[in-house]
Amino acid sequence: MNLIDAFSIHKGDIIALTGAGGKTTTMFAIGQEAIKLGWRVVITTTTRIFAPKENKLLKLVIEAIPECLLSKIKESLTTFPQVVAGIGLDQENKLNGLDKELIAEIPSTGADLIIVEADGAARKPFKAPREGEPVIPHTATLVVTVVGIDCLGKPLNSTYTHRPEKIASLTGMSLGDLITGQTVARVLLHSQGYGKDIPRNSRWVPFMNKVESTMALESAREIAGLLGQGGAKRVVIGAAQSANQFMEVLVF
Repeated sequence: MNLIDAFSIHKGDIIALTGAGGKTTTMFAIGQEAIKLGWRVVITTTTRIFAPKENKLLKLVIEAIPECLLSKIKESLTTFPQVVAGIGLDQENKLNGLDKELIAEIPSTGADLIIVEADGAARKPFKAPREGEPVIPHTATLVVTVVGIDCLGKPLNSTYTHRPEKIASLTGMSLGDLITGQTVARVLLHSQGYGKDIPRNSRWVPFMNKVESTMALESAREIAGLLGQGGAKRVVIGAAQSANQFMEVLVF
């Protein structure tokens, strides 16, 4: 099973990726699958992402003026199946993201699928959002919250998590405590965790990522069960970066 089927992605979807532990990898993997279907894909962010290198299938569009950005995206999609768009480039070679209102205009460019990285995680496998995070477009039709399963059993600190103090406040844990499946489920379901700011008409699908062993699969299934008890309708388990790309879908 591929990612598009696992997440039940449809042509015309606007996907917002939140959480930590493989958002960028998942974003580009979905984009590659969509290209193989003949879809025109726009990838962008409401935060910041590293600017990818251009190739014969990917065009990088950077433009600060909204009207010009939309025009360049539309023009580029006539030649390239995938466009990565930002309003600027910083000294770290990161694209500066678009605001929600501008993302709402991207469907007018002819894009068949729009994928937005809507959260920052400093390359950690797990995080909790602070106030103002994640920055989910109000037009998002699918919100995917990513968790790197490799966070389990690690101490709650800044080495293994992003915003550990926020995780502690949402779960009642102390810094240094070991992260469990219950920890992950509480943050994802909490009204001030990833249970907030999901657009009313959007589907929410947690993704347990980096699952490449029997032990990891068992842990991921346990978390999925807790999420289902908490109201999640669909949870995807898999490994977006794996060559075999194992995927399992649990529907509640």
